[in-house]
Amino acid sequence: MKRFVVALIAALLLTSQQAEAAPKSIAASEITKVAPIAEHEGVAISNQGITIFSNVEKKVLVTSLDFLGAEKWTLAVEGATDQIAMAATSDKEGNIWLAGLTSAVGEYETQNATSSPVNVDGVVVEQVPALRSELNCLTLWKITSAGALIATYSESATAPLLITAISYSSSGISIIGDRGTGTVLITSTLSGKFSAATVIGTSKSSFTSILRNSDGSAQIYGASSETLGGKKLVGVRDGILAKVNRSGALTTVVRSSANRATRSWQSATSSYFLVGDVKVSGKNESAFTKFNSSFAPTWTLRLPSQGAQLAAVAANGNHYALFNSTSSIPGVTGWKPSTPTPIVLRFDSKGVITQALKASQVTGAKAMTHIPGVGIVIVSQAGIFKG
Repeated sequence: MKRFVVALIAALLLTSQQAEAAPKSIAASEITKVAPIAEHEGVAISNQGITIFSNVEKKVLVTSLDFLGAEKWTLAVEGATDQIAMAATSDKEGNIWLAGLTSAVGEYETQNATSSPVNVDGVVVEQVPALRSELNCLTLWKITSAGALIATYSESATAPLLITAISYSSSGISIIGDRGTGTVLITSTLSGKFSAATVIGTSKSSFTSILRNSDGSAQIYGASSETLGGKKLVGVRDGILAKVNRSGALTTVVRSSANRATRSWQSATSSYFLVGDVKVSGKNESAFTKFNSSFAPTWTLRLPSQGAQLAAVAANGNHYALFNSTSSIPGVTGWKPSTPTPIVLRFDSKGVITQALKASQVTGAKAMTHIPGVGIVIVSQAGIFKG
C-alpha cells in the first residue's frame, strides 16, 4: 500500500510538471494598420523612423516618415545622367545608406558641322528620344537622419549588377548582388573605397541576406544546387548558411537539406534566426530556426505555408517571423485560413509561440523590424503596420 501511495504521488507530480510546461494557447489578434504609404521600391527602418525610396524620372526620391506615417522630409537624389537605388540600410547614428547603380560620365563629340545641309524635299525630322545611359557603376549614397545628402561614392564603370541586399557595420558596407554568373560580394569602407568584386558560386546559387560583422567578415544566407565550400548538394536545392572572411572568401558552409527537398533561406537576423521555405514530398512549409554562431540549431519549427517572408529580432531572445500560413497553427486559437494568408508569429528564446498577429492586409512586405518602445513595425506596399 505504501508503495502504491508513493507511486501515485510521483505520477501526480509528473502530470503537474507536464501541465505547467505545456505552452498556453495564444489567441490570434489583428495587426494594426497605422497609415497608408506611397509606392516604393525599398525601405529602411531605424529607431529614428521609416525611410522609403523610389526611382522616378532618372532620379531617386527618398522620403522619411515617423512611425505614424507622417512625412518628415523628402530628398531627390540626382547628379548622374541616370541612377536607380536598389537596397537601403541605416547605421547607428540614423544615417541612411542607399546602394544602387549610376551611369558613368561619358565623353561626347562636341564638333559641329561647318555648313547646313540642304533639305530639298522638305523632310520633317522627328526628335529622337534620348537613350537611357548604361547603369554600370555601383554607387553608395549617405543621407543624414535630417535628410541631407552628405556623400556619394561610386566604383569604376563595370558590368551592371542586380543588388539583392546591403549590410552596415562600424568597419564598412557589404553588398551582395547578381551579375548572371553567380552571386557577387562587394565591400566598401565608410569613406567609399570599394573592394574588387568576389564571385560566390555560379548561377546555381543565390543569396538573399547578408549580415556584416565589425571585422569586415559576414554571414550570407540563401540557396544552392551546386557544391559550395566543398559541401555537396544533398536535395534538389539546399538552403545555405555561409560565412565569408573580410576578403570575401568562403570559410564555412552549412547546408539545410533533405533527400528530394527544395529548401531556401529567405530572411535572417544578426542573432542567427532564419526563416525559409521547405518543399518535399508534395508538402510546402516554412521553417523557423534559431542557430548559434557556429550554425548549430538551438530550436526549430516547421508550419504549412506558401512562402516565408521576413524575420526580425526583439529583446530578451524573442524573434518575429512573417509568412503565408495555409493551415491552423498548434497553440494558436482563432486562426484557420482557407487560402494562404500572412501572419506574424513571435517566438520566445525557446521557440514557443507567444504572440500571433493576423496580417491579411500586409501585402508586398518590404521590411520588418522591432523598435524598442514601439513594437514590431512592418512596411509593405499596403501601408505601415504595428503590433
